[in-house]
Amino acid sequence: MDITTLVPADLDLDLAADLATVHDAALEDVPMPRYTAESILMDLARADDGPSMLWVARDRGLRGGVVVGFGMLTEPEHEYTDAAFLGGAVAPSHQRQGVGRALLEAILTGTDRPLLRARAYRGTAGAAVLPAWRFRRTMTHAVRRLDVIDSPERAALRATVLAASADYDLERRVGPTPEADLAEMVVLREAINDAPDAHEYEAYPPERIREYEKSLLDRRQTQHKVVARHRASGEPAGITMVCVPDLRPEIAAQEDTSVLPLHRGRRLGLRLKLDMLDWLRDERPDVRATDTWNDATNGPMIAVNQALGARIVAENSAYRRVH
Repeated sequence: MDITTLVPADLDLDLAADLATVHDAALEDVPMPRYTAESILMDLARADDGPSMLWVARDRGLRGGVVVGFGMLTEPEHEYTDAAFLGGAVAPSHQRQGVGRALLEAILTGTDRPLLRARAYRGTAGAAVLPAWRFRRTMTHAVRRLDVIDSPERAALRATVLAASADYDLERRVGPTPEADLAEMVVLREAINDAPDAHEYEAYPPERIREYEKSLLDRRQTQHKVVARHRASGEPAGITMVCVPDLRPEIAAQEDTSVLPLHRGRRLGLRLKLDMLDWLRDERPDVRATDTWNDATNGPMIAVNQALGARIVAENSAYRRVH
C-alpha cells in the first residue's frame, strides 16, 4: 500500500471520482446524499475552513494502484483553533487491513494542534474504530429529513403560526449578503450561540460571512435565506438558511435557524422554516427534501422539526482525542 500526501489544489477530476467511489461505498448503508466527482472536487477545494491536506491510500497489488482509502485534515481558523478535524473513508474491501490506521498515523504527522476531532455515522466502520483509536464520543446528532412537499398538517400549522407572528414580515434572499446588510447578518448569525447544543462561541464578523458566502459560490452551492423582521421597529428578529448543492440538489442542507431572544415565543422559528419550504417547493423543483442536524439537547428545534413532519434518517456522532 502507498500513501500519497496532497493539498486540495492537487485534485483532478479522475482522482476526485476515485475518492467519491470510496466515500460512497463506505456509507453504503447510510441514506445520505452521494458524491459525484464534480461535487467532491468542489467540496474539498472550498476556501472556508476546508481541508488543508489530503492523504490517499492506493493498493499496489491492484492494477494501476487503485485508491482504497483517503484521509483529510482541517485546521479551522475561526473557532476550535486548538483542534484539528480528521475525516476520510476506507473502501469496504480493504477495511480491517490496517489502511485506516496507516492513514491516521499519516494525518497525525500533519498537525501539532493539541485536540483531535472526528465524526462518524452510526453503523459505519468509522463509528466502530474511533473508540479503539482512543477517541471519546462527545455528542450525537440525529439527521432529520424534511420533505418539501406540502401536507394538510402543515397547512393547519401555517395558519396558527401566521396568527402568532402577525407583527413580523419575512424577507427572502438568495446568495451573498449585500454589504449594507452585513451588520445585521452578524447579529442574526451569532444568535445561534445560545442554542442548547452550542458548545463553543462562534463569532461571525463581516469578513467571515463574506469568506463563507464566497466559498459557497466557489463550490456551486446556492444559499437561500429567510429573515424575519419586526414590522414596528424594523429590527431583524430571526433567520433560517438552506444551502442547495447545485450539482446534487435533491437533498439540500439546512443551516442555522435562530430567533433573537427578544422575539421568541411567537412561533417565528416554525414560520421561517415553513416559508423556506414553500419557497423551495415553488422555485426549486429540483429540491426534494432538506436535512437538518439536531443534538438531543436541543429540544426547541427538535419540536419545530417534528411539528413539520421531519423523520430521522441517520445518526452522526462527534469524537475527540487529546493529541
